Amino acid sequence: IRTPMNAVIGMTHLLYETQPNASQKDYLDALRFSADSLMGLINNILDLSKIEAGELAFEQKTFDLAELLHGLQQTFQFKVREKPVSVTIDIDPQIKNQLIGDLTRLNQILTNLLGNAAKFTRRGTIGIRAQLVEAKAEQYHLQFRVHDTGIGIDPAKLELIFQNFKQADLDTTRKYGGSGLGLTIVKQLVELQGGSIIVESIPGHGSTFCVNLPFQNSGKAADRDQAPIPEPRD
Repeated sequence: IRTPMNAVIGMTHLLYETQPNASQKDYLDALRFSADSLMGLINNILDLSKIEAGELAFEQKTFDLAELLHGLQQTFQFKVREKPVSVTIDIDPQIKNQLIGDLTRLNQILTNLLGNAAKFTRRGTIGIRAQLVEAKAEQYHLQFRVHDTGIGIDPAKLELIFQNFKQADLDTTRKYGGSGLGLTIVKQLVELQGGSIIVESIPGHGSTFCVNLPFQNSGKAADRDQAPIPEPRD
């Protein structure tokens, strides 16, 4: 399913290099946006199918949390470069060592949540705060708080957003797009790893998604020497 879509996306990028005129570039922008959206939908459906079939496996590899979060900060600061939005990260200094777990799936969870934060925030701040909730034996219990200063969610509709193909309301779909599968997959990925997710939100004042996940403590010191991301200009 993904192979022909990859070909479409690849050809789109090649066409950008042929020095298209203004009208052609507009057509290519529309094509790329649609192709990327469709690829995202395909990936979500395939992930959901794997989850429902019980075929999703989780890796156990050592990784540096600071490296992951700084990479996300850099990526999303670029994505919101046209808006007066700052992307922040905050890592609890008590998380002294590297973690053992599924880096790919953690990245998928945080990318999805931070992507929603970026989409629904016109100005202000989006970010991730990683906190150590409990450390015992060789295990870390961490909480990731993905926060934003965006449009917020009606309290009566907080549970609805975790259901398949559901968003808070039709107006959200019209204005911001999306398939309504991202948060469903995030919830499943979190719970399959023995974690939990809740959301706190005030309409007009932003949202915070709290993800609790267990990881093994590798015993190897984490790298704290990361370059800061510059603040955006208004």
